[in-house]
Amino acid sequence: MASYHAAVAALLRPTESCTVCLELNYVKRTGERKRRFLAVFKNEQGGEEAGVFILKRRGPDTAVVFDMLPIFSDFRLTVSQSKAVDLNDPERLSAGRTDFTLRMASGSREIKLETAALEKLQPVLIELKRLMAVAQQRGYVADGGTHTWMQYYEHSRKSASAALKQAGHTEEAEQDRAQSTMANPFISFDNSVTGSSVKTIKEGWAAKELRARENQCASFVQKRVFVGSWNVNGQSPSQPLFPWLRVAVGEEPSLYVLGFQELDLNTGAYLYSDNTKEVEWSKGIEDALRTKKHNYVKVASKQLVGMLIVLYVEETEKQHVREISAEYLGTGLLGMMGNKGAAAIRFRFYDSYFCFVNSHLAADASMVDRRNQDYQEICRRVTFPLPAQYSDFTTYAHQNPWVSSFYDARQTGVATTSENAGKTVATIFDADHLFFIGDLNYRISLPDSDVKQIVRTGELGQLLKFDQLLIEQRARRAFQDFSEAAITFAPTFKYDIGTNTFDTSEKKRTPSFCDRILWFQNPLHRNETLWICPKWYRSCMDLTLSDHKPIMALFETAVRVLDREKLAAVNEEITRELDKFENESLPDLGIATNILEFGDIRYNVPVTKTLLIENKGQVIAQYRFIPKPDQDFPSKPWCYVNPPVSSLLPGDQLKINVTILVDNTTVSALNNATDTLDDILILHTENGKDHFLSVSGNWLPSCFGTKLEALCKFIRPVREWSMSERKTMFLSPVAIGDSGPLEDGAFAKRAAPADEDGLSPDPPSLDADNRFSIPFQLWRLVDFLFRYGMDVDNLFTSGGDPAIEEYIRECLDTGVQFDMPVLLLDPEHSGPASPDDDDELDDGEDTPPEELSRANSAATDMDAGSGARTPIDKRVSVHLDVEALLASVPTAHPKTHLGLGSTATLEPASATTASVPLPRGRGRAVAVASMAETLIKFLDALEESVVPTSMSLRCTQEGYLTFVAARQTVLRLPTTSYNVFKYIVKFLRAVVENYKGRSELDVERLAEIFAPVLLRLPKLEGALLTSMAEPIIKGDPVTASAPASGLPSAGSVKQSKAPAGTASKGTGTSVTAKTSSVTVTAASSKVMLAGGTGGAGSVSAATSPNVSANNLPPGKAGTGAVASAQEDIVNRKRRLFLMQLIDLDNPELS
Repeated sequence: MASYHAAVAALLRPTESCTVCLELNYVKRTGERKRRFLAVFKNEQGGEEAGVFILKRRGPDTAVVFDMLPIFSDFRLTVSQSKAVDLNDPERLSAGRTDFTLRMASGSREIKLETAALEKLQPVLIELKRLMAVAQQRGYVADGGTHTWMQYYEHSRKSASAALKQAGHTEEAEQDRAQSTMANPFISFDNSVTGSSVKTIKEGWAAKELRARENQCASFVQKRVFVGSWNVNGQSPSQPLFPWLRVAVGEEPSLYVLGFQELDLNTGAYLYSDNTKEVEWSKGIEDALRTKKHNYVKVASKQLVGMLIVLYVEETEKQHVREISAEYLGTGLLGMMGNKGAAAIRFRFYDSYFCFVNSHLAADASMVDRRNQDYQEICRRVTFPLPAQYSDFTTYAHQNPWVSSFYDARQTGVATTSENAGKTVATIFDADHLFFIGDLNYRISLPDSDVKQIVRTGELGQLLKFDQLLIEQRARRAFQDFSEAAITFAPTFKYDIGTNTFDTSEKKRTPSFCDRILWFQNPLHRNETLWICPKWYRSCMDLTLSDHKPIMALFETAVRVLDREKLAAVNEEITRELDKFENESLPDLGIATNILEFGDIRYNVPVTKTLLIENKGQVIAQYRFIPKPDQDFPSKPWCYVNPPVSSLLPGDQLKINVTILVDNTTVSALNNATDTLDDILILHTENGKDHFLSVSGNWLPSCFGTKLEALCKFIRPVREWSMSERKTMFLSPVAIGDSGPLEDGAFAKRAAPADEDGLSPDPPSLDADNRFSIPFQLWRLVDFLFRYGMDVDNLFTSGGDPAIEEYIRECLDTGVQFDMPVLLLDPEHSGPASPDDDDELDDGEDTPPEELSRANSAATDMDAGSGARTPIDKRVSVHLDVEALLASVPTAHPKTHLGLGSTATLEPASATTASVPLPRGRGRAVAVASMAETLIKFLDALEESVVPTSMSLRCTQEGYLTFVAARQTVLRLPTTSYNVFKYIVKFLRAVVENYKGRSELDVERLAEIFAPVLLRLPKLEGALLTSMAEPIIKGDPVTASAPASGLPSAGSVKQSKAPAGTASKGTGTSVTAKTSSVTVTAASSKVMLAGGTGGAGSVSAATSPNVSANNLPPGKAGTGAVASAQEDIVNRKRRLFLMQLIDLDNPELS
């Protein structure tokens, strides 16, 4: 879950939240299935507008919108089995698994999905059905002006689709790039180069260019190499070796490389090392070479039991032989004994590397496969340690790029190489010239007599058709890509010792070319005839001391000689090109501006600015917003960036939406001027430069998120408070004239009541301390609701209009009177609301209602839905007789026992705050719903809840038990908190008594709605959570094991009437109730009022507009079943506490 929640969260705007998310298969029209995510996004601006989004992952924390479908009233949902289950098919039944097809449609569009996890699909189906019911109830249709917020995601989807299509053509471009050796090595269409790989890319590309420019810094000289091989059958050199090693005048080689097999056949040679035979044969070799006009010196040798390889160098060339390494490998008995195997030498001659492998493979004519296996083992296991100057193979390869490596050889299909190849060792294929010599033991697959007859006739070509080695080479089972000079001599095996006669023993071995000299075709110089050229290939019939005849070949090889000065010049040129390429490859992300001015910012009104960025470079540009030093997040909590991370192909443009949204979590700091709407965002480009983006806005102070004490102290509208007043309002309660919670047994002295009931028929007036007893803004909200809302259906349970809510908040903040015609008249009698209307009427002119009703275009409806306003100078003056309206509403109260004056006149606002744009009228029912939602949001946004969190423990441990306990707890509240709490309780009691609309508002329903905002709980965890839940667990009136679903009806509330005459003494009644299904996050103590005002089913956990319990990381959504049960208990106790006070059977607070 957490793997894709981060990607979904990065995609969301602050005004939307993800309610459910599930990974499943998206079925295309062609039937092809692709892994996708289904997510349901819901707009949090009211109305519960929602849509289904199909997301495609583009990275670990990045997703793009692949498809989407708004949830209108015609939204259709079906679930079916993809394949029918045959009950007679035991295999099908035993599988116990079937796929389910989910079809969603709206209008003519349909989305088809599949999943096998029905249990994971169920929460999605439940949420979709709930949202479908909401869409039908509220009449959401395609052309109804709703769901305009989805246009943002539609634009994102089209941008992502274009980028994916462009990415589909990059493979062809990559192939074109690879064809040019001068192509920029840092540019890749798959991804941009990471910092850690820059050094590797530089070295690798430089080596590649050095290889390509070898002729600019190196010359080649031809050097002759004599190569010989002889299986001596355990004999000592009793005959002079000159006939074997002689060459013609002018053919003297620079190197002699000789390989011997069966040098020592004694059993003891397998058990201990003895170089006696090597000394004997070395002396024989040196005696033969002494007759030459050149002196040769032995520089290397390696012996493995009977195998010996020796290297002699012409004395004047010795200084050019360096980096000598010799190794051996046994492949004999048990795959390791030295009777079979190889001894090898690798060295550097001038600036070329030579490698010679002397081998003795498995014997017997039928052992072809074993010989092939021995060859494979030698290729794989014979390795040489790298010279000390090279830390690893990469360093060696970069400094010798022109030398063929096992990577080059592997492309030709040679035998497998060591698992350490390319790491710390060199293989036999890491050389310019590789020779494979020895007794390879491949035979002629013909009868002995036939071979001898062919040899006598001299038709060697006929004989070689049956040579096992040539057959295996053609089949590419062994020695593929090795070459051999033309064989013009008789088979070298087997002879009677001391003669040139083929074997006459009883075994009569078939004459064969067992002894061979092969060389590997260098893949880098395969077509160069002078790279390696055999001058001749012979056998020596003059030596008869063994049953094998020695063979020898003379080669002319191209040897590299580097010019150090030219090499330095080429390196400098390559370095310059690399610097140029590196600069060209750096991502070049351009931004249209680095200053975003947002203008005026109001509470809970998101303002979005778009930042256009463009990839002007030649590589993919990856960007992300990073935190500033010593900070954990890229931006302040009121700033949202979408998308915060993404990639742009060369030439691509992307719009980044930066949104400022001030909500409950950030409003207090802005109100008290401890924070400002100023921030610096760092747009970091991988391997590129950072851009610093200045974000600023002008915060308009709000009564939302302010302290109760401050709202009571300052009589002017919040918007007119000075900076010093704004800072003062957040001082301690004592500093601004209030008292804190009192100790047990002590009660605060309350302000003197204005009349005998403690109520006034007028708005709250100033007391002796020049303070209001309750906030004036609270009075305005309650006054409106009680006067105009007591007959409106679904009070507190239906969603308001975001535009009207914004208007109400603005009036509260500026002190401007509510425009009653706009709020109370039905839409057909309301004035124009769009500033684009063509008809402009002078202020003060009476306009008949029928002239105010005009057909609105779809665009106008869209504007209204998004909060369009009419400037003051374009308003139509509509006179409303409020008293007449009240008279027509039987349940409206011109003057109530709550002291809500019907004719109150607000103080005129100053010129700076008088201009409040009007919303489009939606009628009295919508206005009342919007006012109700604003009331709850006002209480929820208070910096400190009406009941301070410091007293919440008392309320949930004692105050919920009886009315007396609840009243005693309330009496200990600070003065301002007490007055406000008492006022709200009186209002709620009046609602219970006077409400006539549909949607029953009983005691428990109201407590369920208002308890979370009046009494916020501290973070519930550990001992504190247990402490708050403990009394109820021990057996108080609420059963701990009560079911956690289903709201009780009015009749299910248990009430025990107090004895007659005891109510006035404060005994009251004891109220208990069943468990509610309402969920509130205890950690945040906040209520998300998305599309509702806190009623059952509309109160959900929330911490910010774009976070829900479904998209929190694992571990954040809950702490297990025990903690969840304890939180449930605490929430019930909180509701019971409020129920004790608003129950009409209990006395009022005094």
